[in-house]
Amino acid sequence: MNESLNNIRTVTQMSTGELALFAENAQKAAKNLSSSTLAFSDAALIYFQQGDKMTTAMEKAEITMKAAAISFNSSAKDMSEYLTAIWNSYQVGEEEMEHYVDIMANLGANTATSMEEISTALRKVAATANNVGVGMEQMSSIIATSASVTRQSAEIIGTSWNTILSRIGGLKLGETLEDGVDLNKYSTALQAIGVNVLDASGELRDMGKVVDEIGEKWSSMSKAQQSALAQTVGGVRQYT
Repeated sequence: MNESLNNIRTVTQMSTGELALFAENAQKAAKNLSSSTLAFSDAALIYFQQGDKMTTAMEKAEITMKAAAISFNSSAKDMSEYLTAIWNSYQVGEEEMEHYVDIMANLGANTATSMEEISTALRKVAATANNVGVGMEQMSSIIATSASVTRQSAEIIGTSWNTILSRIGGLKLGETLEDGVDLNKYSTALQAIGVNVLDASGELRDMGKVVDEIGEKWSSMSKAQQSALAQTVGGVRQYT
């Protein structure tokens, strides 16, 4: 414990009084979480290293400890890395941090996946998803569905969806993708099923809405149409 506190002092330059206050608060928080003060202190250290002040670091540490406890296989250190990527990518305010964890925990409990899988995959795709207009709740649901149906690893699912959503980012910049797809081909494929990828002013719509609309049309499409559209939207390597 002394080593953990010394590490925090080194990172934050806290005074002796401030460090004593942190230690007291850490002990209370750890007791409420049925955890050790050392585990809580080490979790807080991770956020102090990221530049957070005491109140924020302790709040994040508490949320991280709860998340790690229900993920079974993730340490507080692992979970802090997942959550940091998710919170930063979606620019989450302090008042929403625990809500984001609740979403993943709820999906993990009610689908054939887990919070650990969802958070691992979301870490890989969160920044891209936010950039193209797929919110955290929707992206988490997409990941949970993908994991339940395909049983691929969380890393593969996260990387695949990152690639799928990155395609629209490339098209937004006017690129022709490696498989020959350009914005015109992409737009034409979606228009064939009644989905517009562009809005009235010619700008790309939020991909979250496009994905929803594809989902609504999916069951009415033939297998051939589904395969062709999936390859255009997802790319040959990710279309499954």
